[in-house]
Parts: sequence; structure tokens; C-alpha cells
Amino acid sequence: MPRSIRQSAIREWSRRDKEPPFLTDKEVPIANSNNGPSSSKPSGPAPSTHSLSFSSAHWTTNAANLTVVCCLSQPSPPRPALPLEIIFQILAHPTRWVQTHHAASPPVRVSDAQRPIILLGPFTAEQVTRMRQIVFRVRSKDQGFSWDRQNHGTFVGSWTWFKAIVRKADEHDRDPLPTLMEDHWGPPNDEHVKKRFELQRNRHAGTQLEDYEVVLSEGDERMTEVKNVLREGDVFEVRACAAFPAWENQVDYAEVGIWSLDDLGKSNEVRSGSQVTRGADESIGQSLS
Repeated sequence: MPRSIRQSAIREWSRRDKEPPFLTDKEVPIANSNNGPSSSKPSGPAPSTHSLSFSSAHWTTNAANLTVVCCLSQPSPPRPALPLEIIFQILAHPTRWVQTHHAASPPVRVSDAQRPIILLGPFTAEQVTRMRQIVFRVRSKDQGFSWDRQNHGTFVGSWTWFKAIVRKADEHDRDPLPTLMEDHWGPPNDEHVKKRFELQRNRHAGTQLEDYEVVLSEGDERMTEVKNVLREGDVFEVRACAAFPAWENQVDYAEVGIWSLDDLGKSNEVRSGSQVTRGADESIGQSLS
């Protein structure tokens, strides 16, 4: 397996008619917004799968990971080839994760109900194994007033929030997301729910939209619980909630991204919404699982 991983990576570079570049201190890979967490974002178009550029404007985490395998698995005097076990540890570092799923919600208002606003999956067994981080971002507020003045500006007594659901997929999950966006407290698919937990509450009587970010990563109790119950064929759902008629969850924007171990495939396409497109050459990264 180790030898086949190295050969597959080298074949990948050969197919693109490029020699694997050797990185200098000035050529540190920059992850774009679709390929993993990064403190800076590159400019310029995404790289073509047929003509890959190695400039910083076109550099992706997947391209960098292929370079790591190609360069470090071969000797370069006076340095011997690194053991593949060490290379695998490098690729397992959070900076080497790639974004594999993403979905966003349009503006929506929910009152005295819960509404599914984001759906990811159904997942394959391999995608579940490789999953390492889930990032939830939202810009939202409540109705902006309440009688409970002592809790204004805090998160105490707030009755608008967001929750995550892990459940089995049903026949409706293959349809476009708008078919799911009906206010309800007891949706038919609740019988398939395997895990639910709160993500974030709005500030009590907030007058301005606020940005919130919730990161579930390795070592986080909630991420561990998600991985323990998530199986092939399951989906990950986010719902906007509000209790009582006077409370309203005003969502300006919401998104969820999932980062995973790179399978070093030829085409690491981000899975959008409920659509799943598997990357090519899946055998390359089996030892990274």
C-alpha cells in the first residue's frame, strides 16, 4: 500500500504534465475558502484539473498535499525519503484538511416553530471516517424586544436558537431543500433522529444582527458524539428555532462546512447541499483513514 500511494501520487503529477515543485519559505501553501481553514485567502480563479498552476494565487490544500507525498516520499540528497507513517501524520494535521461539504441558507424568519435550513448528506462510510471538523456560521438576531428586561443583551431567557440534528435519511432528502422548509414542531422525519444538540442562541432582545461561529472538532465532546452516531446513509441537518408566538428567529445568513482528511483524489469537489459527488482515485488515501 505505501508504495502504491507514492506511485499514484507521482502518476497524478505526471498526468498534469508538471513536475512536483519544491517549496521554499516563500512558497507556503495557502488554503482557499473551499479547501480548509486558513487565516488568509488567495485571489484569482480556482485551478483547472487539467492545467494546474503552482503560483500562490492558484495553490490549494489538495495540490499541496499531493506535493507533500511526492516530495517527501522520495530521497533528495542528503535527505533520505521520509517514512510514509510520518507523511501520513503530516497529512492528518488540521492545516492539511480539505473542505468536503458545504451548504448555506438564504434569509429566513421563524416564529414559534423549528425549520430545517441546512441539510448535508447522505454521507458515505468513507466520508464519515475521514470527517474531522464541522463549522457552523450564522448571522442572526431575535425580534429585538421582550418583557424580560433584566436579561436583555445576554443569552439568558433567549427563546430563539439553532440546533443540529443527526438522523437517518428519508425519501424527502433527495428533493431540493425548499421542500423541507415548512414550519413545524413535529416533522415526520423526527422518528429517524439519532442525535440532537443546541448550536447557538441569539442574544436576548438583540437589536442588531450578530455573527456567530461554532466549531466542532476532534477532541470536542459534541464532535465525538456526532462521529459515534453518524453512519453511512445519515444526514446532518441544522434547524432554526423559536418558541412562543412573540419570539422570532431572524436569520440573515447561515452556512455549514465540513473538513476532512484529504483522500488525495484527482478531483476534491466540495459536496454542496444534499448532493454527494465522490472524488476520483479513492484508493490513494486509504492509509490516512
